[in-house]
Amino acid sequence: MGFIKRSLLLFFVVTSSFSSFSQKIDFRSDSLDMKHILKSIFVKNDTVKNKEPGKIAFSLMPAPDMKSAEGGLVVSFVTTFFLDENHETTKMSEVYFTPTTSFSGQYSFPIQSYIYTKDNKYNFIGDYRYMIYPQFTYGLGGNSSKNPQSEVHYQQIRFYQFATRKIKGNFGLGLGFQLDNYQDISEDVEIEGQTDFNKYQGGDYSNELSSGIAFQALYDSRKNILNPKQGYYFEADYRINSKAFGSDTEWKSIYIDARKYHSFSETRHKILATRVFYWAVFDGKPHYLDLPSVGWDRYGKTGRGFTRNRYRSNSLLYTEAEYRTDITKNGFLGAVFYGNLSSVSNLDSYRFDNWTPAVGTGLRIKWNKVNDCNLVLDYGVSKDDWTFRVALSENF
Repeated sequence: MGFIKRSLLLFFVVTSSFSSFSQKIDFRSDSLDMKHILKSIFVKNDTVKNKEPGKIAFSLMPAPDMKSAEGGLVVSFVTTFFLDENHETTKMSEVYFTPTTSFSGQYSFPIQSYIYTKDNKYNFIGDYRYMIYPQFTYGLGGNSSKNPQSEVHYQQIRFYQFATRKIKGNFGLGLGFQLDNYQDISEDVEIEGQTDFNKYQGGDYSNELSSGIAFQALYDSRKNILNPKQGYYFEADYRINSKAFGSDTEWKSIYIDARKYHSFSETRHKILATRVFYWAVFDGKPHYLDLPSVGWDRYGKTGRGFTRNRYRSNSLLYTEAEYRTDITKNGFLGAVFYGNLSSVSNLDSYRFDNWTPAVGTGLRIKWNKVNDCNLVLDYGVSKDDWTFRVALSENF
């Protein structure tokens, strides 16, 4: 907790000190954002010009990374753009690069993309990453241990790419290729006796390649994917890992993500966002690291309030609701309040007998008005666990 307090204090001291060096800023202006404030501080008066919003918007932010008690550094780089002049018929696209490092030797270099072509004819969803990511294991199933059983070390290369074709309106069907390559796997045991990782793997610590094709159904009526204010999002992926595609083992999975956004005001930011997420593997035995786990969805945003991979099994069910509102009339400051409920099944039974809740709140600071990007500061707490998240996009 002391690390969080020191980091937050430093953030607000630095932010507050900007005003003493800047020109006079109208904090009531509807166009106010952090990009405007920083420009007024570091750019001379005669070089500051009001520009019309362009097709491309960049947002960059270095910040402490405090997903849990372990600290580190994250740099969020978000680029949004339109692949057509008509923004009414072509949706906004996004590329998100968030390299992170932690004090425990974790290094992650992920690039995630969500791209719409002209008139939304095609949608390309990509997830590419290289990770050196030692992580604690807590056992399998809903009755996992409070304390870590072991620390698993490995390197991971991921390549996911979907191409989805619009069928009608906001609905499309697509095909993808998904590859996860785990290398240099080892385990440092924290308990006496055999760990669940060792039992599940049968003592096998060899490298693993999981690869196969995936079929996708996608419905997305959101206008802004960084900060949705309306619409629905539904994604269903059916993945088939096969030796024909180079996979070491054969197994299948299903991945379902459903979200709804409801606005309570036409002039103010008052949004209720809800999400249901289901992920399961079956018809084979995937590697331990391929099993569904909280915090390991494609965007790594399930499980606020839980340490990543705190719960893991052959299926995961997760629900979340969040209320988002303005603090200031111009939307420069905002707040969120959220709660979630997660459960992993008993291994091999697919029964959800144990449910774990988490609650939290967060602060929003308008980072870039052009793409409605917010600086996100979220704190979540659950039984025996907590997280603090810093980002440049909403959690879902």
